[in-house]
Amino acid sequence: MKKRIAIQDLRPGMYIAGMDQSWFQTPFLRHRWLVKRKDEITLLQSYGIQDVFIDTEKGCDVAPASSIEDLSSTQNASTESPPSAPLDLGPNPEDIESARLLRAEAISTLDVFFRQMEAPSSQHLMEVRGVVSTLLDGLLDHQAAMVSLIQMRRFDANLATHGVDTGVLAMAIGQANGCDPAHLKLLGLAAMVHDIGQLRLPLNLLRKIEPYSVQDHKLVQAHCEIGESILNQFPNFPQESKHMVLQHHERLDGSGYPHGLEGKNISELTQILSIADTYDAQISGRCSQPPVPPARALSELYRGALAGQYAMTFVQQLIQLLGVYPIGSLVRLNTGEEAVVVWVHSHSRLTPTIKLLKNSSGQLYEEQEIIDLSLHTKNGTTRSIQESIDPTEAGWDMTKLLDSLW
Repeated sequence: MKKRIAIQDLRPGMYIAGMDQSWFQTPFLRHRWLVKRKDEITLLQSYGIQDVFIDTEKGCDVAPASSIEDLSSTQNASTESPPSAPLDLGPNPEDIESARLLRAEAISTLDVFFRQMEAPSSQHLMEVRGVVSTLLDGLLDHQAAMVSLIQMRRFDANLATHGVDTGVLAMAIGQANGCDPAHLKLLGLAAMVHDIGQLRLPLNLLRKIEPYSVQDHKLVQAHCEIGESILNQFPNFPQESKHMVLQHHERLDGSGYPHGLEGKNISELTQILSIADTYDAQISGRCSQPPVPPARALSELYRGALAGQYAMTFVQQLIQLLGVYPIGSLVRLNTGEEAVVVWVHSHSRLTPTIKLLKNSSGQLYEEQEIIDLSLHTKNGTTRSIQESIDPTEAGWDMTKLLDSLW
């Protein structure tokens, strides 16, 4: 049975089945879980949450004296205005669910499109263009949620997943740069299919784990021109998007391929696509390369910008979107503790919400506290992130760790 209770009546052992969604936002990336610790309740209270819905079949009930309302009689009761000066504290659960659905449908449509390349049709292309428009609309409504989903997904080198997530990141950067909707759609379409040429490469090459040989690299680099050739089968495919597909591995300093273009010979939209592609490829692991931590991926992009490979403005916009320590980053605090980033606040990029994993002695916490670094101190000392940690070197299985979070 689902009941609505005041936050003051919430106790460890209760199962949260929902929260008042009319105005609040929380740092939690799911809205159904078994409350295990009091600090989870404290965190909810700190974000102004007044009521939650509990499922008594999955967790404890409240004492009869507590103030309770049946969910069925109060689903539409909340029409109050939000508290004064609300901050962007993360997507609410409804945003997360909407973003999940949009992303899953986009990946499914793109996957079908890729599977139909033996007999491509204009109808197939129309479906993909429709997905781009839907994603763009979703990005306008649920940007924080959609970007966060990309960071939750790790170690997935699926071509359709990579295309959709690169599209979301590219359109988000373009949006931050003030691109108009028409150009965002051209960018999104190119991003969705930018690696379509890989469909013509040998599967054993794409699945290869060992480092590529010189010949392997030459074969992989051919996917840009192969992609352009495939897209030429579609008379209505926009020429601007086709150029982006061909040139998404070009670099401003001339070190890219296939033609070694430099500077202004590479359009701004193509530059944005190359940055989004590079970041997503690095965190997911593609073309024989193991996945890298998100903070390192951003750091390498930043170094590449300093070296003249990427436009610094666009790299900085990506960092602004994701935070210096993106979701899923393993970090060491100034207290010596280890933690994982679970949410990045738009108002405070250097002080995200984290989940504590190990104490300063290197021992696992039995109760892994979730804290907002912008609000929390320890023994009078303000906690802060000291550095990003390589999960492999630190002995963490990030797949299991992220699964436990999301």
